Amino acid sequence: MRRLAALLFWLFLLLGLALPLLALAQRGLNNLDLLPRVLDLAGVSLWLALLGSLLCLLVGGTLAWLAFRARLAPAWEALLLPAYLVPPFVGALGFLYGLEMVGVRPYGTGGILLAWTAHYAPVAYLLLRPTLESKLAPLLLACEVHGVRGWRRLRALLPPLLPALAAAFGALYLTLLGNFGVPAVLGLPAQVYTLPTLAYARLFSPASPDPLGEAAAVGLLLGLLALPALLLYAQPVGEVAPRPLRAALGGVARLGFVLFALVAVGFPLLGLLRRALFNPFTGNLEPAFASALALPLVRQGLVNSVGLALLTTGLLLLLALWLAPWPAHLRRVRQFLDPHYLLPGTLLALGLILLLAPTPLYATPAMLLLAYLLNFAALMLRAVEAGLEGGVARLVGVGRLFGLGAYRAWGRIGYPLLGPYLAAGVFLVLPLALAELTLSALLYAPGAETLGVAVLSALNGGLFREAAAIGLMLMALSLLLLWVPRRGVGV
Repeated sequence: MRRLAALLFWLFLLLGLALPLLALAQRGLNNLDLLPRVLDLAGVSLWLALLGSLLCLLVGGTLAWLAFRARLAPAWEALLLPAYLVPPFVGALGFLYGLEMVGVRPYGTGGILLAWTAHYAPVAYLLLRPTLESKLAPLLLACEVHGVRGWRRLRALLPPLLPALAAAFGALYLTLLGNFGVPAVLGLPAQVYTLPTLAYARLFSPASPDPLGEAAAVGLLLGLLALPALLLYAQPVGEVAPRPLRAALGGVARLGFVLFALVAVGFPLLGLLRRALFNPFTGNLEPAFASALALPLVRQGLVNSVGLALLTTGLLLLLALWLAPWPAHLRRVRQFLDPHYLLPGTLLALGLILLLAPTPLYATPAMLLLAYLLNFAALMLRAVEAGLEGGVARLVGVGRLFGLGAYRAWGRIGYPLLGPYLAAGVFLVLPLALAELTLSALLYAPGAETLGVAVLSALNGGLFREAAAIGLMLMALSLLLLWVPRRGVGV
């Protein structure tokens, strides 16, 4: 009887978590006649995501290899993390204003790929560095001992790295395929549409006979393009190698990190500062922060973004703490939630609209909060799962053997040891929730706008200096998270 009850519980949980995607699939299948008209845009989304993933993998993988060979201390990663913490659409806005200073207008595919590479190359670095340490360190040491060099060394080192490269490529592809903010800032002005921006345009099109149905069909096509990459996704494993590897390429590695930080963070920051601080017509110092904060939409967006990010992170922390004493259950819940994080956020947003439109939750901040919780829960649970698998659960078991009760064992041993992993979960979730745009752009309603929506509204209204000021506010809020203590548990 107990097994039947447990089975029914997990079935209901799985069904509940899958309902948004099921609702989207049902509505999308009823509007398949739209798909032949958007296949060309699907091709644009596909090749942009593929090319962007390769560029991110090339840049991030090169930085990971240089850091691995030079035995760089983790402190050097502080030059890469700001590029990840800065919201991608803010980085795109910074590149737009920065390149305009030198007479280049980065609208279109080139600008999109540049902004993506700057933001997501650190993700490739974080995904690959653990594998380099755990898989290649002993092989490289053996090659050095036995004098294996050149092509023979490459043949020895590359095969163990291929699964990690494929997994990192899959994670990047899923992220870029569903990215909305960068194509909205740099693609729409040049009439370069991707499937997420097309779904947004269809949903809010006054000329469409069935806006929600057409958006669902576009979302269904987006989901089909994303499904193959789900097979490649895997959580990175490995720790810093204690093996006595000889450091090499130290100067090149440090130069690479500094150059990346200057290009990916310094240049966009310069563009935003110039546009926000100086009047473009007179050249006089006239900061636009006061005029930006005078906009009701910005003030509301600031409150909503910070509140939603903190509430999402706090609730997910409580969920992780509640599930931690039952690692098997935590793993199952995380597996059920993985699709909402891995698949493009457009699918979740459209599915929630279809499900909740007849309910009082529709068009409220509570709907956005639910979307955030579903989207980011897997990240927090993965962080805690890494700690449990890293020995915390075993140490709690040892405490139980020595007479501690379950609650005392977790209170005195388990939860304190999980502290760094919980902090890592906060470090992963909070900046993403603070800068989230895909869900917000599709689900917001009057009174539930976020700062990302405020940036897009300012751009659409021609308030470019105010948009730059809002972007700098978001950048400052995001970079505050560099002070959060963390332990590398993957992305």
